[in-house]
Amino acid sequence: MPRPTPPETKGKGGRPKGKPLSAKERAQRKAAAVKTGQYATTALAQALPPCKPGVCPNGGTGTCDVKRAVEARGAGLSACLVSLGHQEVMAKYLTAIQTGDTKGLAELAATSMAGQLALAHDQLNLLLQEGLVVSFPIVGRNAEGDLEVIAERPAENPRAANTFQLLRQLGHTAADQAITPKSNGERERDHGLGLAGRAAWVQQMRRGLADAGEGEADA
Repeated sequence: MPRPTPPETKGKGGRPKGKPLSAKERAQRKAAAVKTGQYATTALAQALPPCKPGVCPNGGTGTCDVKRAVEARGAGLSACLVSLGHQEVMAKYLTAIQTGDTKGLAELAATSMAGQLALAHDQLNLLLQEGLVVSFPIVGRNAEGDLEVIAERPAENPRAANTFQLLRQLGHTAADQAITPKSNGERERDHGLGLAGRAAWVQQMRRGLADAGEGEADA
C-alpha cells in the first residue's frame, strides 16, 4: 500500500536571509534584553515593564512618542517609560531632555516635595506617639516546650532614622533654617563676606575710573 504524500509545507516565515536591517530594526535589536551573562537582569528591567506590545499602555501599539524620539536617534528603548507617569508628565520630561528647558518640571518638583513633606509629617506624628525607643519581644520556649514571650528588648525605633533623613533631605532642620547659634553665625559670616566682596569690587572700579581719568588728563 503506497504511503500518503505529506502535505506541502510553506517556507518559514520571518526576515529574508541577507536583507539589511532598517534603522528601526537596528534600534529594536539594540534594545532587546540579553538573556545570559551579567546583563541578564538589570535594575531598570526589574523596576519597569518591558517595551513591547503585550504590555504597552498605549493601546497595545508597542510604540509612543517617547519611543519614536529615542529610535530617531538610533538608540533603543527596552523599558516602558510611560509607566512612570501620565502622558503630560512624560511630555514635560521629554521637553526638558530635548531642549534643556526645565520650567515645566517646577510644578512636578514642587508636587513631589509637598508629598514628601506630608509623608515626613505623618511619620513624625507616629514617631512622637511611639517614642524613640520601642520594645521588641524576645520569644523562647517554656518548660512545656511551647513558644512564649520571655522578655522584651529595648531598641531604637526603626521609624526614626528614615523620618529624620527625609526631614534633612527637605531642609527642615534647625541648621538648615539657621536658627542654631552655629548656623546663625555661619550665615552672618557669609553675609559679611558678601558685603566685603561687593565693597572691594566697588573700590576697584573707582580706582580704575580714577586711573583712567588721570591718564586722559596727562594726554
